[in-house]
Amino acid sequence: MIYRLIVKSLAENDIREILEWYINQSEYLPKKFLLELDSGFDTITKNPEYFQKRYNQIRVLFLNKFPYGLYYTIEEDIVFVHAVLHNKRNPLTGIKRV
Repeated sequence: MIYRLIVKSLAENDIREILEWYINQSEYLPKKFLLELDSGFDTITKNPEYFQKRYNQIRVLFLNKFPYGLYYTIEEDIVFVHAVLHNKRNPLTGIKRV
């Protein structure tokens, strides 16, 4: 079963900020980041329970090629992405958004 994906507005803001930073670094990095992000979204919609609960009901998928994590929850057949945070940031930032 493939779950529906809903990216919350604060997570969308995170993605925009990340892309803006990568755009200033290289013309190729934004595209590579989006491909990695799409791969992460694909993974959590196909098998959302693969990643263990880290913070109450919050699960985290860490991207392979970029230092970011997708903080998400599962409700019925929907995966909600609440935050996309740099791995050096305090995870409480993502937790407080749920």
